[in-house]
Amino acid sequence: MLIDIKGKINEKRLSYANTLLPLFEAIVNSIQAIEEDSATQTGIIEITLIRLSQRKMEFANQTGSPAIIDFVVRDNGIGFTEKNFESFNFAHSTYKEKKGGKGIGRFLWLRAFKKVEIESRYRENGGWHLRKFNFEPTKDGIEKHNLEPANGTDSRYTTVHLKSLKEDYQKWCNTNTEDIALKIIEHCFVYFLRTDCPRIIIKDGDEEIVVNDLFGLFTKGQVTNKDFQIRAKKFNVNIVKLFNSRIDNKIHFCAHTREVQNEKLNTEIPELDTYLTDENGQRFSIAVYVTGDYLDEKVNEERTVIQFAKNSEDAMKFPDEVSQEEIIKIVAEVIRKEYSQYLDTLSEARFERVKRFVHDHPRYRQLMKYRISDLKRVPSNLSDEKMEIELFKIQQGLDFEVKQEANEILRFIETVEEKDEFNEKFNQLYNKIIEVGNSKLSEYIIHRKLVLDLLEKHIKRSNEGKFQKEDAVHRLIFPLQTLSDDIGFEEHNLWVIDERLSYHKYLASDKKFKALKEFKSESPERPDIIVFNKPFAFTNEDKPYGSIVLIEFKRPMRDDYTDKENPIAQINRYAGEIVSNEVTDKDNRTFDFRDNTPIYAYIICDLTKNLRKFAKDAGYKPLPDNDGFFFFNDNYNLYVEIISFDKLIKDSKQRNKILFEKLNLPSV
Repeated sequence: MLIDIKGKINEKRLSYANTLLPLFEAIVNSIQAIEEDSATQTGIIEITLIRLSQRKMEFANQTGSPAIIDFVVRDNGIGFTEKNFESFNFAHSTYKEKKGGKGIGRFLWLRAFKKVEIESRYRENGGWHLRKFNFEPTKDGIEKHNLEPANGTDSRYTTVHLKSLKEDYQKWCNTNTEDIALKIIEHCFVYFLRTDCPRIIIKDGDEEIVVNDLFGLFTKGQVTNKDFQIRAKKFNVNIVKLFNSRIDNKIHFCAHTREVQNEKLNTEIPELDTYLTDENGQRFSIAVYVTGDYLDEKVNEERTVIQFAKNSEDAMKFPDEVSQEEIIKIVAEVIRKEYSQYLDTLSEARFERVKRFVHDHPRYRQLMKYRISDLKRVPSNLSDEKMEIELFKIQQGLDFEVKQEANEILRFIETVEEKDEFNEKFNQLYNKIIEVGNSKLSEYIIHRKLVLDLLEKHIKRSNEGKFQKEDAVHRLIFPLQTLSDDIGFEEHNLWVIDERLSYHKYLASDKKFKALKEFKSESPERPDIIVFNKPFAFTNEDKPYGSIVLIEFKRPMRDDYTDKENPIAQINRYAGEIVSNEVTDKDNRTFDFRDNTPIYAYIICDLTKNLRKFAKDAGYKPLPDNDGFFFFNDNYNLYVEIISFDKLIKDSKQRNKILFEKLNLPSV
């Protein structure tokens, strides 16, 4: 079977984030070539960086380093012998299968580079040979192949010249030599742990970095090795203290001795969003390298992804599967035990931010008692908005748990006869339910107090001698230009007028009659608020509304009403519009409610001289406290109350007095 090499190259994908992967593949090939020849005393790999001769700042890093266009990798391994060259010619060679070779790494070279020039001087069958060829994106792939005898010498080498990095990849390629060295360490970390690891040197003009020395400098030999098992699968983990200016704090998942992907540790250990500090005051971060046969089996051809089970639940169903989540949790526990002395110190300092946030938000205070371990996992560097989201998630979990426990109590109450038996079995659980509920209730009560204080401020004259417009009062009670379906229960304050209004079926705020789906009306009249209440249990089931409520707000201390703006006349017009037009139910069928459906109306205003005159002329009766008026209009089955702002606030405070006092809030 023939293979079109160009087609094979096009088939492979290389993300810009993996621009250095072709270099890593070449380095690993060199390491394996050195391992293959037992005669090699000291393995040496030299990596030469070739940059653009003219600086192109659009491809340069912040220091202005010219873009890298070539990498030359030279080693003293076994070389391109006949067997190795034959393996190179097969698209999916199994020659290095035992070492994890998939026979496709070289195709990634030509995803990022225009061509690769290879030269190899090696000894075979008692003689020296020099092989040269190019690997290019052509149908055959191998171009300009030449094999000839070489002069007798013990100098053996192979160079792989990754040539002409494509411009779109140049933008993503690291240009700092030390950064490249660190990336090589990260990718080939397991090799660096070995005593026989080849000496890897990076040459960049006059600069030279011995990567092995950098590895020793940053790790100081402080590597901890642990084994663990998930069901039948065994894993090994190397935990490294990195004394480096760049924070790692990651779990690196490796396949066939090289890194494939990584995850941040602070998802499980929030303290690791920064450095740790040792006894000598030196800062360090943690790098964790996980290896295992399972990872080798599950890595994709390009070695860019490990195919874990989707989640822990799926993994539990299949004994041969493991989820990434399971590994991360076990590794996190190992880290917590190994570095507990450092993490505890950091945790206390970091946790202060979370505690301050909880203190400022009373609804979450019970989490300090019942969810302290979850709170300690919340990152301290979150914005207030994101921290609120994290605490809300924890609160939701606690609420669900409390509901389950409350149901357990209720089931027990149905059978329990002795109070002592209840106290003995459920007293602690009962207290937990009360505490969690009280925290949320406290926040809601504080909200009510603030609303009433704000309303009281709205009805007073400002420093400029002006009163608020009626819209300000209206907006505080219920948002303008909205329907009840648009907002949540806690987003309005109808309780200020009447607690029962909160449990309506449908409400429209500042909407014209002709815009309401419940009416077949063309009237441009616009009630401030119209409420359709649920029917009572004993009413006809076909009747969709038990009552209708109208609410009209007026500007504080307004006294310039015209006959048309007279709120009493307005309410009468609204009621007349309701009873004179067809009203539909949920099935869009009309019904007649004039004789038996009550309409209630509230006029919220100050009892100025003109308003009192309108009320008396219309036959309204004063309320017992003389702070308002009432009237029943039997033409529309309409009951109207005119309530002063002072009475509205006073009555609402009285209804909430016991709640305010329980929280030591002033009720007057």
